[in-house]
Amino acid sequence: MAHAAGVRLPFEKLPAAVRAWVERSLGSVVVSAVTQQGGFSPGVAARLVTTSGRRAFLKAVGTELNPKTPELFRLEITAVQSIGRLPMTPLLYDVYDDGDWVALLFEDVEGRLPTHPWEQADADRALDALKELTEALDPSPWPDAPVAAVRSHEFLSRWENVLEDGLAVPQWMEGRVEELAELSRYALQVLAEGKALAHWDLRADNMILTDDRVVFIDWAHPALAPRWADTVIVHADMRGSVKLPELPELPDDQAITGFIAAIAGGQWWGGAQPAPPGLPTIRQWQREQALVHLDWVRERTQRF
Repeated sequence: MAHAAGVRLPFEKLPAAVRAWVERSLGSVVVSAVTQQGGFSPGVAARLVTTSGRRAFLKAVGTELNPKTPELFRLEITAVQSIGRLPMTPLLYDVYDDGDWVALLFEDVEGRLPTHPWEQADADRALDALKELTEALDPSPWPDAPVAAVRSHEFLSRWENVLEDGLAVPQWMEGRVEELAELSRYALQVLAEGKALAHWDLRADNMILTDDRVVFIDWAHPALAPRWADTVIVHADMRGSVKLPELPELPDDQAITGFIAAIAGGQWWGGAQPAPPGLPTIRQWQREQALVHLDWVRERTQRF
């Protein structure tokens, strides 16, 4: 299944002030900048090498590319600084913010993205590392982080919009949209009580596998949530694979089922909307994700 991707900007097209900051921070001139593909954010995402041989990973964006992304980068800065040094998170070297352009310089993690479609060995490694991360982030090292149920309330309440707009749904759902809307409302109540710091956007393209680490990257959507939230999100990404790994069963918890249903609603409605600036493939990705989550909801609701 394809992931959506933002439109990348070459390092050389950055404003001169941002490029100058990069070279000051790294202590020498950048001689190589290799753009990395994947991920949603527009702007620069590049692996850098300087004349001294120092390596780093740069991500940078300005409001002209997408007016909302700089604020997401600011959230990532606060999240990563609050988490501190963990084997499961990247080391942040420096940050830049002139009110328009925001940039982050990270360690250049040598590794690869998990195979997608997921393979069992990669899935096992990712889930084991996620357990360690969850332990470290519960309770949250950033107690004032955005609350998942608040920051994502609109997205997780989209079955109401589906009903209002009269959007068509898969045949098995006909007459059951209100049931999923009610499940989603219950999940939001439970989500609001969560005290763990969730990544809130975990997919294969937000992880790097090294020889001895799994590093979770792109912390642009941090949120307070129950400790199971990121596990559900990762399971959904794995379930969307053609080569479906063997996944541990999640509890028959109505809040978990409601959370899955709420994500399905957000993606189903979103997939019917025009694409936002700089993210031309996101709507197709949302539609595919909605179907994955809906299949999962159908499977889980048969247990109740």
